[in-house]
Amino acid sequence: MPQPNAAALRAGRSAGLPAASALPVQGLPPGILSAIIARGPARPVSVAALGVAPSDLGEFVVVPLDASRMRARPGADDRPLSEMEADAPITLHLARELGFDRFALIESDAEGGQAATVYHGRLRAMPVRQGPGAINEALERIGVRPEGGRDAFDTLGLGSVVQAGIGASG
Repeated sequence: MPQPNAAALRAGRSAGLPAASALPVQGLPPGILSAIIARGPARPVSVAALGVAPSDLGEFVVVPLDASRMRARPGADDRPLSEMEADAPITLHLARELGFDRFALIESDAEGGQAATVYHGRLRAMPVRQGPGAINEALERIGVRPEGGRDAFDTLGLGSVVQAGIGASG
């Protein structure tokens, strides 16, 4: 099973983003956030059937990813598509089942490192980016517009979601 490229994430630290230290998502080392972000809502029937816990942030939805649970599904295609832990065909399938055509796939670590990509269906619409600004670029590409002098991450309210412990295993 591929391991998250935490060193690459750390190399892309950004002091401008909140740390994800409150987010021990199962399947990833403590402090790593891995999520799909898309315009919502997610299909309610699919949410229940897939056992995911999306959080609504206005017109957008954040779906924390649990790589080990996704890989445990029978027949899951978990071959890596990039150095991002959750960038795999099973993630694209999950997004499609939830009704997301265009979505950002993001990863952030406790030290502020980040990586992101954008998909439109099964086609990559933004190459994987690592480092400062990667998540903001992906969010802007899916339609998050920075407001009030804040970046896309803060405009969407992801800082408060991180503080609330989205994706925390328990």
